Amino acid sequence: MRSNKIIMMLLCLLVLGFSGRAEAAEKSIGVVMSGDVQRYQDAHKAFVGALAKHGFDQNKVEIFVQTPNPDPMSWTNSVRKFVGVGVDVIVTYGAPAALAALKETSSIPVVFSYVYDPQSCGLKKGNSTGVSSKVPMTTLLKTLKSITPFAKIAVIYNPDEKDSVVQLDEIKKSASGLGFQVSEVAARSASEVKGKVPGAAKDSDCVYISCSAVVSREAVGIIGATNKAKTPAVTQVAGLAEKGALLALAPSSAEQGEAAAEQVAKILKGGSPSGMEVENAKRVDLVLNLKAANTLGLKVPFDVLNAATKVIK
Repeated sequence: MRSNKIIMMLLCLLVLGFSGRAEAAEKSIGVVMSGDVQRYQDAHKAFVGALAKHGFDQNKVEIFVQTPNPDPMSWTNSVRKFVGVGVDVIVTYGAPAALAALKETSSIPVVFSYVYDPQSCGLKKGNSTGVSSKVPMTTLLKTLKSITPFAKIAVIYNPDEKDSVVQLDEIKKSASGLGFQVSEVAARSASEVKGKVPGAAKDSDCVYISCSAVVSREAVGIIGATNKAKTPAVTQVAGLAEKGALLALAPSSAEQGEAAAEQVAKILKGGSPSGMEVENAKRVDLVLNLKAANTLGLKVPFDVLNAATKVIK
């Protein structure tokens, strides 16, 4: 029976355009991540390395990766391929791919990573567990306030990406207490990002870059537009302060991948995701781009410099 299952899986994978060593591996994992998102790629690299340390190297498990475009149909189609061939576990990066997986299967375990506030996204179900990338929004906003007394923040988000929407909602909840207005900039595609961001940067005192895959793929262009408008950009996305954003409060991509690998290893050894708690981000970096601050004419208080875990000069 086992050999028949392997043969059928191999045939299905070949038809779907996969290649690899499914006939030799004992287990199979289907991975869904939006392409061209660096933090997902970094997390996945850590995931593969950590999985091998848990006893599941390439001889024990075959990992198939799908990198769909960041849109609902593409996420769903990628998941359906893995459901069709019957992988042992589905691993997803970002809330949209995770939600698509849980919609398509209630029997295959789903382990998600890089999801901002899984509870608010509705992701903890019987066949799922994962890793949260949530970090304190108020910490980021208060730190920004101490650098510049902004009165209006433009939030670049994608209505189709639940975790991106959750970030928008958190910023709106903080608005009255911290004394600022929110400008919602919805963008479902690269063209919408490119078309809307320049105007938003000119009309606001700062720009928040959400965790949306659509938005992240255009991050360099967004930061270029904000710098041109002399408007600081802030984010909770790892790696963007290094690309020119003023401030980033973000979880460790390596930790996101390593924690997911530990959960997957437990499942492959017979554990049930229903009994596994969602892991919270423990390694968090506050990255300050001092070069960007100088370009924007902003004076950074000493306590911010002291609190930063990384300063880009």
